[in-house]
Amino acid sequence: MSDFEGIFGLLSLMFGLIVAELAIKFADAIDSHGERPIGILTPALTFLVLTDVTSFWLWVWAARKVLDINWPTVFGGVLLAFVYFLAASLVFPRTSRGWAHLDDHYWSRKRLVASGMLLANTLIIGSMLTRATPAWNDWWFYFNFGGYLIALAGLALSRSRRLDYVFLVWAIGINLAAGANLLHSSQWGHKVAIDFSS
Repeated sequence: MSDFEGIFGLLSLMFGLIVAELAIKFADAIDSHGERPIGILTPALTFLVLTDVTSFWLWVWAARKVLDINWPTVFGGVLLAFVYFLAASLVFPRTSRGWAHLDDHYWSRKRLVASGMLLANTLIIGSMLTRATPAWNDWWFYFNFGGYLIALAGLALSRSRRLDYVFLVWAIGINLAAGANLLHSSQWGHKVAIDFSS
């Protein structure tokens, strides 16, 4: 087993726990929907976290040829996984007490969840910017990465249901389009080895 396979296995295990956490809590929410309606916002936030975690996992894999496996890299990956796990753990209530509707819980926790994802993505993109700077006319970089960070920031700050729908659809749409290779890859993405098709 190579050094990269070792760290990748560790991160895969941690992200597997994140997916399991969301799946179990979603199953609990479905099971108790008679007493506590689910709504749309919490499932949408769940799906956003899942697409975000998937993107991070793919970024790590795509950057396998340029990642230096050392203590800072491993600890940085563990910290990011920790932030993601905390965010995922807050999507659904930890207990069934006090929440008549999942939307009530959504409004009390979505700022923390979105801020956690914003922090993780800002750190990831920031670390990649140390490898290469995007050209001023690399529009796909600004659309893909800048647009996604704006959507997460908007979601963290918004107090409007309509705006939350816009930001959720916006962020999920970018993740799905990038994952399905519907968006053009930026020149900067090629430089830092995060082209998913490579």
